[in-house]
Amino acid sequence: MPAARAPASGMRAAVLALLDNDNNLILDEMPVDETIMPAWRKALAPYDVRWIALDAPLEVIEQRESTRHHGRHLGNARGHHGYGLEGPFDLTLNTATQTPTQRATTIAAL
Repeated sequence: MPAARAPASGMRAAVLALLDNDNNLILDEMPVDETIMPAWRKALAPYDVRWIALDAPLEVIEQRESTRHHGRHLGNARGHHGYGLEGPFDLTLNTATQTPTQRATTIAAL
């Protein structure tokens, strides 16, 4: 996805600048193709990072997508499903079986 490469590169540069200035960050990335996560892993290799994957079955993600109308295009869930789930991860959570509070508690315990 060539049109997304420049913004993605710029976002990585901004995150690295924040990290280099002693900021702690939580980065929520929704990979749109197979290049996104390898680029993040390479850029963040020198830093202390916890890699957490959030996933759910496609039918759950599509059902959630169907309830969101503002600024959403039906089909994005299917089109992006599975990208970025190549590990390794420090933690993998199934968003279909845990509440947001349960997930946050589990992540905070890392």
